[in-house]
Amino acid sequence: MIKVIIDNVQPDEFLYILRHRLKINQVEMAANLKITRHILSKIELKKQAVTFFIKDLSLTQVEKCILLRRRAGKNQGQLSFYMGVSRTWVNHMETERSNPARLLEYWSS
Repeated sequence: MIKVIIDNVQPDEFLYILRHRLKINQVEMAANLKITRHILSKIELKKQAVTFFIKDLSLTQVEKCILLRRRAGKNQGQLSFYMGVSRTWVNHMETERSNPARLLEYWSS
């Protein structure tokens, strides 16, 4: 069993994960939050501060993989290079087309 622990999910990370969980784009998410897409983009890229309290967010394996990659400051291409796999493979792991177990192993090592 692979154990990857992610503590302290930040508000910007939460919005990114929630948007992907809902399978909506930035325009739709921004409209729901009553902000502009530009502001949402800045928040997700950590260029604009946002503050709210997040309680008990349970992440899926895929969400953990995406969050860890983003925290490392890597895009899918950079991660695939370091892992010695194709960018398409990383994309399949992060879009739930394949089991993300190997990707979680990479982050836990």
